[in-house]
Amino acid sequence: MQRWLIGLGIGLLTLTLAGRTATMAAEEGVVHFFQDNALTGQAGSYGTRSIHGAELAAKHINDAGGFTDTCGNKYSIKLSVWDMANSREQAIAGLRKAADDPTVLAVLGSTPSTGFAAMEPVAGQVKMPIIATGSAVPIKKWNPYAFRVTIATPVAAPYFLKAFEQMFHPKRVAIIYDITHEIVAFEAFRVNDTDFRAQLTTISGTTPEWLGVYAANTEGSKIINQMDELGLLGKVNMFSGYGVFQDPTYWDLSNGKTKGAINWAVAFNLRSFDPLMQKVVADYKSFPEEPTIYSVYGYQALQVAVDAVKRACTATDREKFRDALAETKLEALAGSVVFHSPRSEPNGENQGGSVIISRITGRDSYELVE
Repeated sequence: MQRWLIGLGIGLLTLTLAGRTATMAAEEGVVHFFQDNALTGQAGSYGTRSIHGAELAAKHINDAGGFTDTCGNKYSIKLSVWDMANSREQAIAGLRKAADDPTVLAVLGSTPSTGFAAMEPVAGQVKMPIIATGSAVPIKKWNPYAFRVTIATPVAAPYFLKAFEQMFHPKRVAIIYDITHEIVAFEAFRVNDTDFRAQLTTISGTTPEWLGVYAANTEGSKIINQMDELGLLGKVNMFSGYGVFQDPTYWDLSNGKTKGAINWAVAFNLRSFDPLMQKVVADYKSFPEEPTIYSVYGYQALQVAVDAVKRACTATDREKFRDALAETKLEALAGSVVFHSPRSEPNGENQGGSVIISRITGRDSYELVE
């Protein structure tokens, strides 16, 4: 697995002193971000893409000679990676490890909600800024140190439900969801469940027109395959959120049964003519998997972190960095990231960006439905 880590850089500074020219060494700073995310486990495909997205963003910046803050200080980027393996305990252990390292300015991650839900309150305890790269778990009360670049349910759901009603006029809707991630409906399960026939049989008895499948690709694909076994797949339309059905892994694990399903996602287009997106897609080929929205989230998180460093003029002061991060307004890869999170009334939700509704047409293809 590739890692791009840049150490201290030495430049030359020329000064004029009393008519004499002297050349002295000038030390460049290093800003250190710690990635606490899933490399392995059932959420590994999501976490790995977010990690790689951040690594690619760091490589782009470092290859260009680093970046300069508004005070004139120059930095390169160092990334460390901790595998939380979709474990709450591992996610917290990684966060505490980062907090104990004075060189770490902030934590990027996690992508799985399992990790972010556990990390969010702890971030406030250890006063470590964290930027989630894909989590959508509802947060009842934010602490001032937690943020996420994801457009989550509180922002996206009202738009989706309005558009869903206008486009499809649904009368009977059922939802099966992962209770450890998000409570949105009636039939629930837990991570690592393998048999969903009881829930699906109950759902079938209500004769729904639509079934919302809110689950990661491992459980979600099993739900879809068992829907097929029970004869539900051809009778009930499917929908989901967060762009999960656009993940090629979902297609592979369900043997293409997600074709025709719809989902809402952050408005992004990997085939955009935007020069940065084209560069990201081209350079992402150095990784073994295809890029998805989770790759974009990782890239965005690093962009947001660097933007906050530029405005805070520090690579070590977490409090200054947090306050700069809390007032972010950035046009990032594939959309806006906007935070407004005063310490007196914290809210780490991304208030920027926009949402699209799409229909899955193939393993790595979709069409807009509005």
